[in-house]
Amino acid sequence: MRESKIVQAVFRMLFPFIILFGLYIIIHGALSPGGGFQGGAVLATALLGVYLITDLDPRDLQRFVMLEKLIFILLVLVACISLFTRGIPFTNFAPLEASVFIKRIFLALLNILIGMKVALGFAIIFSIFYEEGKND
Repeated sequence: MRESKIVQAVFRMLFPFIILFGLYIIIHGALSPGGGFQGGAVLATALLGVYLITDLDPRDLQRFVMLEKLIFILLVLVACISLFTRGIPFTNFAPLEASVFIKRIFLALLNILIGMKVALGFAIIFSIFYEEGKND
């Protein structure tokens, strides 16, 4: 697939739109169907496309794994903020009387972190399968 100039050209044209659509799904997850998981899956297609049309070093895959682990830790830390603000972990950190806008900021932040984690996770899984298939 790396030798196909047509696939490379088409993907390079579609890449910004795939990224934009994935980010749109993530950001509007609090307002409409979708969110972190669905947007992350769309962003994963962009990462996989880059992986397939370029010659990435397998060490780059290790950077993805480290970044995914860091995002997971950050996701858990953000989710635990409510333990200090409301006394209950894994809930919205804003007080019950807070405006809807403040509460949506929390949801958008979680959607962004979940989207990044899902995108990296899917890209890592596919890349490992792809590398193993290349060696056979």
